[in-house]
This record gives sequence, C-alpha cells and structure tokens, in this order.
Amino acid sequence: MAIRIITCLIISVLSANVFGQLNIKEADNLLYSGSFEDALEIYLEILEEDPENMAVHYKVAVCYLNTNLDKTLSVSYLEKFIAEGEYDNNANYLLGRAYSYSGEFDKAEKKFYEFLALGGGTASSGAESQKQIEYCQNAKELMKFPVDVTFENLGEGVNSNMPDYFPFVPLDESLLIFNTSRDDGSVSYDNGTFASNIYISTVVDGKFTKAVPLSSNVNDNEINEEIVGLSADGNTMLIYKEDKAGNGNLFITVREGDDFEVPVKLESTINSKSHEISATISADGNTIIFASDRNEGSGGTDLYVSKKLPIGGWGPSQNLGAFINTEFDEDFPNLSPDGKTLYFSSKGHVSMGGYDIFKAEWNGSTQQFENVRSIGYPVNTPYDDMNFRVSDNGRYGYLASIRPEGEGDMDIYRVTFNKVEPNYTAIAGYIKTDDPTNRAEDAFLSITDNKTGDIVGDYLPNMRNMKYIMILPPGEYNLYIEAPGFHPLSEDINILDKSDFQSEILKDFTLKKL
Repeated sequence: MAIRIITCLIISVLSANVFGQLNIKEADNLLYSGSFEDALEIYLEILEEDPENMAVHYKVAVCYLNTNLDKTLSVSYLEKFIAEGEYDNNANYLLGRAYSYSGEFDKAEKKFYEFLALGGGTASSGAESQKQIEYCQNAKELMKFPVDVTFENLGEGVNSNMPDYFPFVPLDESLLIFNTSRDDGSVSYDNGTFASNIYISTVVDGKFTKAVPLSSNVNDNEINEEIVGLSADGNTMLIYKEDKAGNGNLFITVREGDDFEVPVKLESTINSKSHEISATISADGNTIIFASDRNEGSGGTDLYVSKKLPIGGWGPSQNLGAFINTEFDEDFPNLSPDGKTLYFSSKGHVSMGGYDIFKAEWNGSTQQFENVRSIGYPVNTPYDDMNFRVSDNGRYGYLASIRPEGEGDMDIYRVTFNKVEPNYTAIAGYIKTDDPTNRAEDAFLSITDNKTGDIVGDYLPNMRNMKYIMILPPGEYNLYIEAPGFHPLSEDINILDKSDFQSEILKDFTLKKL
C-alpha cells in the first residue's frame, strides 16, 4: 500500500520520463530482494507511460513467473520482448516455462530446444531444460486421460488473499488444519511476505467454520511454523518449526481438549544436520515417514522412514528406496488412513511440471511401497502440486492450488473424485395426515437438487402403511409431497457429510387436509 501512495505522489509532480527513471530503480531493488508483486505493480505503471520499454516487459514477465499470480500473463510480455530482435537467450527458457503454465506444450518444447541450441543463458543448466522438455512430453500424455474430479474452494472462511497451504484433515473430516502466511500480526519480511502460522477450522452442520489460529502453544508470530503431518484421528500433529536464525526441525505435539500441547522436538534419528521439511505419521502412531536432503540419499530430497521403538523414542531412519526416491526431489509424504497407500510429491517419476502428486501401494510381501503412479490431471498441473490429504473413503482429497476462482495466491480446495461412490444416507419415515381417519392415498414425493435444479428422483410410499424411503448422497435438496385432497408440502432437506454424516435419518411428514 505504501508503494502505491508514493508512486501516486511522484506521478503528480514529475514528468513521465523522470518517473520512469526513478521508479525503475525502485522496482529493480524490489525485484532483486524478492518482492515480486510490489515490483510488478511499479513495472506495470511504468509500461503505461512507456509501453515500448522492452527491458521492463522482460522484468514484468520475470515477476509474474516468480509469484503465485497467473503465471500465464507473462507470455505476451516475453513474446513482445523476443520479437524486438536481439535478446538474452534466457528469455527462451522463460517463455518455455510460461508456455508450459498456459498448457501450450508444443510451443514450450520449441523454446526449450532453442535455448539449448543457442547455448549460454543463466537459467539453471542444459539439464534443467532437458527436464522441462520431458515435463512437456509427460503432460501431453497425462492430459489425454483426465481424472473425473470436481474442485471446491473452501471459501473466505478458510482462504485469504495470501498463501494458504498444506491442508490436513483427520479420518472423519471433522476439522481442517493448515498453514497460512497472512497479515495476522506475524512478523513481516523485506520481500512483503509474513511468517507462517497454523490455523484450524472445525465442522459444524457439514461445513467448515471460520478458521482461527492455534494458540501460542504452537504459534509464535516471530518465526515460521507449519503443520506437515496429522494422524488419522487428528490428535497427533507433526510441525516444521524454525528458530529465529532460520534453522528448521520437525516437532511433534498431541491434542489436549480444544488445543495442542507445546511441541516437542523429534529425536536425532529423524532430525539431523540436514533439512527435514515434511513428514507423516501412521494411524497407530508407530511410523513416521519424512523428507530430508541428507547426503546418503538418491539426490535432492528423499523420503525416509523411522519406527517407534518398544522402549520408546524413534529408531534409526531408513531410505524408502528406489521405487519411491529418484535423483530429483521427493517430498510431502502423506499416508492414507489404512496405511496401505503413500501419497507424496516428486519432481521425478512422470511429473508434468515441477512437483506432482503420486501414490504408491504397500506390498506386504516385499515390505515396500511400490507401483508409483501419478494421481492424474487436472489434480496435477504444470504448477507445483504438493501436499495431498485423502479422506476415509477415498472420494475426497484436500490440496492447495492456484486456480482462477481462488481468493488469491494459494488456496485450499476439497477435490471430489466423482467415480468413487459417496457415502449415502437413507431417509425413511411415514406420510401422515392431520386426520388419522383419512390417509393420503396416491401421495407422490419428488426430490430436487437445490443447487442444480435437477429432479433427483420420484417416490411413492408403501400404500399399506404409507412408509417411504429414499437414499441420497450428501447435498441440499427440496422434498415436495402432494396428494389429492391435501395441501402440498415442501421442505428443504440437507444431507450432511464430513464428520456430520448420518447413514440413516428417520423423518415423518404430516399433510394437512384441504
């Protein structure tokens, strides 16, 4: 906000030329310090005054590519920059990345090949460009077989216009715990971001309530702390916590009533001099799988496992092996509630760009997680797709993503896998009348989905006893009953899910005589 005010003052007293000279320096300083959104704001204002400034076009693109804004907006700026003639070869690499984000994979591959052919540049290395080409090829194949899913943004009660990420739910989806870097009193950094805190939202009437921060037992506004793992019952939480020097370790805490206890640092068998940045704990509390970049790994960040010892504490850590770990980064492990499926993120395997989410199945014979496969597009995208938490029946998953309908930056979504059957609720009862001597014969029941307006089903009660039954998935419905000689009856019915799910609801209806 302060930058906008200063900019307006400068505009009012300086010529456009001087405006550009002074503010390019200010924007450059912001760019180099990592304050990409603040720098972008100034660069865009400069282009309004000087639309042919190619250097600023390039810097606008760099800003978009380094934010969680719409990265595809960088395409037009890079295309114009390259079209002007002489340019740094690095622009080919960046335009390749921009095309990847916009789903134009053939164009992206062409730019990566141009980058390799011309040589030079400062974008990583030739190996990185080769990897980007592989991502494009993977993406084109994965997008041929999309997964049937629906994304539900959890709304402004959970999400903010700042990064909200790493969502975790227990087995019954009774609560949601996640990380956020919003302006809530946390310390701010020079690049315009804020220290992360851990927030919780509980479920009331099948919906998540407004999220609130966990207590000072867990959160410290002066440092970063992040939830990185949650047990199936929601009572044990794993936390990544930094000290004021920026050094991070993994901690464990247990739930006590409506709060969590002060986290305890995990043993040196898990925490090491390397970086341990994410973890998951099994339903029985006896296994922790975590990510670390220790030297003995396959390359980058690998996944390791530690078992609880009979005498207490955690045993020596073991690498999960070549089925899971590649020469690239593996991270963000999450065990399914039954412990038979390991979800994790990887820049290796068959990723379509950066981190993708994969799953591996437990083989009881070999005592290993094997058969790694992508959970598919559009859950995975050319963006970094990382933490993924699945519900009890596998129909729902929780992740953070950047999507057009979001509140801003990374938002938390509930993903419905439409081909996995939902939990159904049976509603049963009797159709009665206000005159016990007069039955509502020929009564007719109709159910309409309130969101879509579609008729879900028509029903007739048992004519011998006037009992009805209908089976419905979670949703919001309207029940309409009509019978000759009686006033029609209309009533809304909400079938709840998450922890408020009921397998059976008994409900009678009484019709009034005309």
